[in-house]
Amino acid sequence: MDIKKQIHNKLATINDSIISNLIFTFIKENNIAYSENKNGIFFNVSLLDDKLANELLEYINTISKTNNISEIDQIIVPENKKPMPKKKKEKKNYKNHNIDKLESTILSFSFQ
Repeated sequence: MDIKKQIHNKLATINDSIISNLIFTFIKENNIAYSENKNGIFFNVSLLDDKLANELLEYINTISKTNNISEIDQIIVPENKKPMPKKKKEKKNYKNHNIDKLESTILSFSFQ
């Protein structure tokens, strides 16, 4: 079976967050292009060269079989980007001016 297809199948069966975070660490350390959003981390397996795909498959097989407790310190956890706080708009306070009829007429021409 194709190596990239094997990687896809292995990744589809992983439910352990420690293993997922270790794989993310591997992705970051090897400068593999990825995107991240609230649903997870995504990378295109088909764009990997054969050597890197083989290394990734071996890594996935290794970490899936071993006890991951010793690996916890090596994990790079993806950072959740905190939304920037919205700037509060200050409510404008207008002064109430008492104006006579002539001033009112003059001002009415300003807004036509």
